[in-house]
Amino acid sequence: MCSEFLWNQKIPLVSWKSICKDKKYGGLGVFSAKTWNCAAALKLLWIIHLKKDSLWIKWVHGNYLQQSDIWQVHVKLNDSWMWKQLLKVRDKLIRRFGSVNSLQNILSKCCIGEKISISGVYRILLQPDQVAAWYNTVWDNISYPKHSFVTWLAIQSRLLTQDRLCGMGILAANQCVMCTNFPESCGHLFFDCQFSALVWNMVMDWLKFSWRSCSWGYIINWYNSRLKRKGFMEKLKRMALTASIYWIWQERNFRIFQSKARQPEKIFRAIRISIFSKIMNDNFPIHIKERIQAL
Repeated sequence: MCSEFLWNQKIPLVSWKSICKDKKYGGLGVFSAKTWNCAAALKLLWIIHLKKDSLWIKWVHGNYLQQSDIWQVHVKLNDSWMWKQLLKVRDKLIRRFGSVNSLQNILSKCCIGEKISISGVYRILLQPDQVAAWYNTVWDNISYPKHSFVTWLAIQSRLLTQDRLCGMGILAANQCVMCTNFPESCGHLFFDCQFSALVWNMVMDWLKFSWRSCSWGYIINWYNSRLKRKGFMEKLKRMALTASIYWIWQERNFRIFQSKARQPEKIFRAIRISIFSKIMNDNFPIHIKERIQAL
């Protein structure tokens, strides 16, 4: 249901597992009920392992374990459905982490005193070890969420560009609708295309970039590695990138689905207006608003 809401009942562009990862790790931070259930099951396994002095744990040991170890006990034919599911989660996660000892070490790290934190287990189950290099570029806090979302898809090459649609068998031909000279791909659209290159060069001139490039890979690498500070101009440049990607993608869709075309100057103007509107209407200091007005 959540997936259909996100993609408007169309083709899912990113797997649900990836979407449930935190934004820092390349996802959207959507809650995963399935992973939370696994974390809750692990909490029960851990409590049984510690042999907590409660009536339910004593009953489990008396009826299911009978002097066996919770990490080694096998499923029996007449076991309850819930018990079978609990051991199924156990076996799945032992395979994932390599051994019982590894799983126990992970669970022990999620303990606060004698209590295990389900949210801590959830984060370990869900998140990879490596932070996405483009996290700050895509999700800067002054960018429009819809601009960041399109950039998030673009940076993972998940937008439905014509090269992908041809690969799916949906289209038979591939031609960029803005320059009509080359096949459309994510790298071409941002910003190898003659049309989008004109727009991006206007943006770079406006913000006085000290370098010039219309290569998608170079631009993203530069933003990820060189534009890490949190000053206003750095934030503004990140916002300008996400706005440029959004408005160029919108122009591409207008041309395909509505047969409407605008000149690069109008796209650049839309980018500037969206940035001005955000800065001037948000709670920014006066000197920041004066600075943006002077650009």
